[in-house]
Amino acid sequence: MNGMEIPGLGYPEVLIKLKEEEKQKKSYKLVLDFRDGALSIIETNRLCEEVHREFRDLSEAEVDYLGTEINDHAYDENLDIHCEKCNKFYRPFCRLHPLFKIPDREPRKEELSTKVYSQLTLPILFRIEESKIPNAGLGVIASVFIPIGMKDGYAWLIKNGDKKFYIDGSDPKRSNWLRYINSPRHEDEQNMIAFQTNSRIYYRVIKPIRIDQELLVWYGSSYGGEFVESEDGGKSKKPVKNPFICTPRNGP
Repeated sequence: MNGMEIPGLGYPEVLIKLKEEEKQKKSYKLVLDFRDGALSIIETNRLCEEVHREFRDLSEAEVDYLGTEINDHAYDENLDIHCEKCNKFYRPFCRLHPLFKIPDREPRKEELSTKVYSQLTLPILFRIEESKIPNAGLGVIASVFIPIGMKDGYAWLIKNGDKKFYIDGSDPKRSNWLRYINSPRHEDEQNMIAFQTNSRIYYRVIKPIRIDQELLVWYGSSYGGEFVESEDGGKSKKPVKNPFICTPRNGP
């Protein structure tokens, strides 16, 4: 042996073995599947430019971590998310129907003199303009195609065990862009649903949202009532705006 040579390293049989192990590792992609307008996880070798649009690479370890099925009695609201398609709880979410979080935009200090904070947090995928729903005020409109599986989240604590926290989102200087999302005129018009996980509220896309369509969340008893109760203990009525924040008035 000369100098710092280590037995085994650099020998042909070792290199061949390492290459074989590397080949056995699978790689994955999070993609938009144009056929159903939804997010999907596929093996890299199945990627087809005609039907898929790439979002990001996923390692085998990341994919293996996804989609652990949880029995209803073992459900933990801080760890698990219910999949409507499968009607099951998964940790952290369903592998067949994955989620991808859209982060808020981080406003720059010099921008705060031109617009209110809540509008500056709007991701580039959307725009805020007058809603097509009569008397609804401003609404959030898609500037690009938004597939099933996208989610937008509040960074506000809503419920922690038996305790409930009510955050006033009426002030556009202290809230984020989700305050502008309206309720549809009827349940069939909705394209998003609300759910809570890890003490935070998220909106999930359940129907493909086309360019120039408004983002709409139905605040029915199956969602709003799960998170917010009125001060006298009764269920709150369905407001025009977000039910997970207490506002002194409807509208932006």
